[in-house]
Amino acid sequence: MQTHSRRNFPRNQYEAPIQYLYSQPDRYFNSRIFNYSQGGMYFEPLKSLKPNSQINIIMPNYSPQTDGPEAFQSYLAVIRWCQKLPDEQSARFGVGVEILERSHERSIDVEPQKRQTCDLCGELMLTASVCRLDGSICLCQACYHRLDEMPEGDIKFSIKRFLDGNVL
Repeated sequence: MQTHSRRNFPRNQYEAPIQYLYSQPDRYFNSRIFNYSQGGMYFEPLKSLKPNSQINIIMPNYSPQTDGPEAFQSYLAVIRWCQKLPDEQSARFGVGVEILERSHERSIDVEPQKRQTCDLCGELMLTASVCRLDGSICLCQACYHRLDEMPEGDIKFSIKRFLDGNVL
């Protein structure tokens, strides 16, 4: 008996940071992709996203010389599904998107947003001045240095868990 896959293209395991624009026209959210194919990608945001909605995805580590998803600066996609991840320690969702356009394929040159919001204080800053704890948490330089200078302990651990969305 042969099983049939609903996928049009094979998936490739690949982990990389992304920023996505969804519902708020001037705010990018941080996340990570975990796999991709010629027709789509899977990532894990901290909030639920509505299926059949359009989403803009930016690759912060854009490198046109690569073969993976970071070969394109941005994507226009449609959300095909969204599910709460079963891990009780995580507040993340699994999201699958279908790619509609890649940055090199756009008929109109769209310049991606050059601003980012600090995940701790909410300050709007230039993307070039963003400091990252990992690929999904962006801090302004002041918050990054304040957190970096904190001694290791329960408070620093709790702040990092809050930023990562692992708070009950």
